Amino acid sequence: MSDAKGPLFSLVNGEGAGALLAAAAGDVAGAWSGVAYSALTQQATVVAYHLMANDAVQGSALAREWSELAADESNPSVYRSASPEFEDWVNSLQSGEPLRSSQPSAEPAARVTPVGVWFRRRPEELVVGALEVSRLTHLDATTAVAAAAFASATAASCFAQSGRDLLSAAAEISNQALSLVVDEATFTNVDEARRFPRRFFEMSGLANAGPEQVMAELGRDQGPDEVLLAIALACASDQAPESVIRLAAETGGSRLATMVGALVGARDGIRNWPWPVPNSTWFAEIGRRLVSGTRETRDLPVPYFVEETLTHGIDRDDHFSRP
Repeated sequence: MSDAKGPLFSLVNGEGAGALLAAAAGDVAGAWSGVAYSALTQQATVVAYHLMANDAVQGSALAREWSELAADESNPSVYRSASPEFEDWVNSLQSGEPLRSSQPSAEPAARVTPVGVWFRRRPEELVVGALEVSRLTHLDATTAVAAAAFASATAASCFAQSGRDLLSAAAEISNQALSLVVDEATFTNVDEARRFPRRFFEMSGLANAGPEQVMAELGRDQGPDEVLLAIALACASDQAPESVIRLAAETGGSRLATMVGALVGARDGIRNWPWPVPNSTWFAEIGRRLVSGTRETRDLPVPYFVEETLTHGIDRDDHFSRP
């Protein structure tokens, strides 16, 4: 036997099955919603169902599915603590002219976790899917590139990548995403987006740094830079996952903690978290199906009914869709 000083491989814990549950735990820790996890996790869950049904991100269909959790003539909205930008967008769908934000944001990245897990072995489709999730609600090019980078970091975490490997994976995919974005008239502020991929190389010195050092050097970044912060916080694999998520929640709230939770959860697997996550078994099962590539959702509860119970206390007899 060799007396190598370090492990020759990293044990993969479920290949990403724990990502969605840990993202929900981070959302709860961030406490944007006083009831449970917030609209960020709700939107990501709809993305997961959408991928299982379509094996792709189909923009118009996903937009309709997100809107099904919003208010209509007969049902109240079940979204909790949705951002003003998302509320404006979902309300504008009724007019047939979606109101997409032109402001840089990390919000699309916070809901692409299922894209990273589902397409973890298909990088080209991962890029296309993440860009579509972003362009549905946002026009800013850096926002779209950051969403693709985060989906890539999630995919890399599924295979226990950390440190410089994690940063390199995000940098590579962000460059691929940029190459698509620059040729598309849909996106604005493309010149700013050109600078985003190199930020990962500038952060190489933080690849194995502790979360306190990361926070000290990067600060409380806003917009797409929040994606960089989340990935940097999750880089060090020897940190206790709970402490990293807790720091993210305390300093950045639900969105940062949701992203950090997704990355450490993808690496750590399905487990109990110190925050009470409603419907935790649901998130765990969705995570398993994302990993296995299961193309079935009819035996899973309908997201609207699940969230209706949490938001309004309405518990229907049948939470499942019809065959």
